[in-house]
This record gives sequence, structure tokens and C-alpha cells, in this order.
Amino acid sequence: MRPIDKLPLLEPPKEKYTLLPPLSKLNIPLLGKKQRVVFPFVVDSVFYRGLSFDSEHRILLKPFEKTYPEETTFEEVLEQFKEELKELKLQREELLKKAVFGTYIPARFGLVRIYTFPRTIKKAELLQSVELYIQEDISENFPHTEVLYSYDILESSENEPYRVLVTIVESEIVRKIESVFEELDLNLEVISYEPVCLINFGLLKGLPEPFTILYTERNKILIVSYRRDNILYETFSYLFSEDKVAEDLLNLIIWDIRNYIVLNDISNIYLAGIVTEYEHLTEFFLEKLPIFGIVSVDKVPDRYALVYTLGERLLNV
Repeated sequence: MRPIDKLPLLEPPKEKYTLLPPLSKLNIPLLGKKQRVVFPFVVDSVFYRGLSFDSEHRILLKPFEKTYPEETTFEEVLEQFKEELKELKLQREELLKKAVFGTYIPARFGLVRIYTFPRTIKKAELLQSVELYIQEDISENFPHTEVLYSYDILESSENEPYRVLVTIVESEIVRKIESVFEELDLNLEVISYEPVCLINFGLLKGLPEPFTILYTERNKILIVSYRRDNILYETFSYLFSEDKVAEDLLNLIIWDIRNYIVLNDISNIYLAGIVTEYEHLTEFFLEKLPIFGIVSVDKVPDRYALVYTLGERLLNV
């Protein structure tokens, strides 16, 4: 199956970022090829996070994270991340010159859809319909915001309808990230989208479809349900702290999540992300929600699951 984030987040037909490979090509030995160094990272309003490893999955730069107060803006954190990269260029110049960088846009700055169309439709009509649906989504969800979008016709059998994956993100966020890398002369090769990375995490771990991942991040809980013909996702704001848990507030959010699960008939739910690093938080979620299992990455702490997943993609660009 093709990866969910096969296409770059750019207006077609312009192709600035390299396309990503089929999922089946992951972890194939790169015989006779130059060693590849990847540097996946993420910037959000209260933290940034990253790491670097190579084609043999050797960690070249240990996972690092810096957190900020709740009132901090995305732009302020991005500026601090730029300063971190400047320091790394001085300390690890050779590594950063070799590295291929990639990131994903936080969920609140975009959306992802799967459109389905009858197999009998002609290709020209299919593309025209996709553009029309995209414009409707943009008008409804981003009426006063400039956006970038991409779409891809996913693989399907002859008996199935066409499935078209569409990703739309705010262009201003993309430009701000690009400008940092242009200023520092570093190679930013892939920009993805957070729910897309979460789906790819499930595919990378071999979860049986359909599946749902309840991903706990430092500043939110993101639930994404992936079905062959549909993607459902929702974000619930909550600021996680290692020191204390606002249990009353968290219980209210759990109640909202339960309602969302019931309303959308969601099952096969896996817990992932930062809370699985802490036994008391893991137990809290397992007690309160119909969790089927826990999904994690063996090589890095659980909070780096999406960054690491993006790194796997970058290895095979």
C-alpha cells in the first residue's frame, strides 16, 4: 500500500519536495547506495523536538526536546528552534550538511480527507471533481486563509471505487518553516501533516485495518481513525505535565473523547505518545477508555513516535 503522505504539500503540479515511496520499500537495505542521514523534527506552540539517524538506524543526534509555557506562540518556538539549529551547525557542521530534514504541520493548521468516486467515472471527470471538492473544503474550512494542498489517487482494486487522499494546510506556516531553512542553507526535503504521520505510524507498526490511534502529545490529545475509505480525526486540547495531572479537567476531556468514540462507532483503539512513558498516566487512560492496546517505537522514547516515523520515510525518499 502507498504511504498516506506520498505527495508533498504543494499546489500541483509544482514539485519542490521529493515524493515518498511505497510502504513496502521501508527498511530495504540500500545496497550500493550512499549512506543517508535524516533529521526529522517538529515545532509546535509549546515545544520543539527532533533527532537524527542514518540508514542503519544508528542514532547520530540523540532525541532532544525543549518545552515552553502555555502562552508561547508557534512563531516564538520556531525562532528558538532556529537558534538551536544555528548552534548545531557550529557543533555538528558535517552532520547537518549531510542531513535531509523533514517535518510535519500540527493538526490545527490543516485538514486531511479521503474522497471516494465511482469506478465508472472518466479520469478527466475524476480530476475535475477532486478539484471541485477541494475548493468546497477550502471555502468551508479556510474562508479567509491562504492554503496549499495536494492530492493523490490511492491504489485500489478494480472492484473498488477510486480513493483520493487530499491534504490542505495553511501556507503561512509552511513559508515560515521554509524561510528558516533557506536562511540556514539546510536541506528541508519533506513537509507532512500530523494526522498523516499518525496514520503512517500505524501502517509502519502493521496495525490491522481499520485502526484508531489515540495519540497523546504535550499540548493535546489527537485521535485518528483510519479506514480504507475514510479518515476521522479530532483534537482535544490538554497540556500534559510530568509533575502534576489536572485530573478534573482530564476527566472532562476523557468524557468528550468517549462521546466522540461512541458517536463515530470507533473501535480497535491504540494508545500512543507521551502518556505511555508514565505508568500512572497509562493506567489512567486504560481505565477510562476502551483501549485495545499500546503502540510504541522501540528505538526512542514514545513522545518521538511521529518524528521517528517521519524519519523512516525520509530514509527512503
